[in-house]
Amino acid sequence: MPAIATMAINDGQAAPVSHNFDPVTTDGSLAKWADRSPSIPAGYRTISHEVLPPAGGRTAHKITIGHYMPTVVTVSGVDTVVRFSSAQVILNIAPDSSLQERKDLLAYVANQLANANVKTSVQNLEPFY
Repeated sequence: MPAIATMAINDGQAAPVSHNFDPVTTDGSLAKWADRSPSIPAGYRTISHEVLPPAGGRTAHKITIGHYMPTVVTVSGVDTVVRFSSAQVILNIAPDSSLQERKDLLAYVANQLANANVKTSVQNLEPFY
């Protein structure tokens, strides 16, 4: 089980800048981190990671990774959150899946997000045709 610790994550600038996401909380299934560099707490960029075992009607492990990215601007001399972008990735993993199957799923998801066409679609808000 990994211990919660600061994560250094690069942004998407032409010359990427590393941002530290420091631990905020963990309860054994849900962990949260924040980049506290923005000037106001409402502007902190956050990451979450939750791991839930099969329960109730859910027959698979559910891993949910979330990102919340607010935009802070100065309005009449006051720093204000004016909008946000967010992402959520949900992985559903069968309890009897092999380690290799889990590695493959993670690699496919990571590599799809790194794919040039997917990047173009997200950056330019363009669907595939």
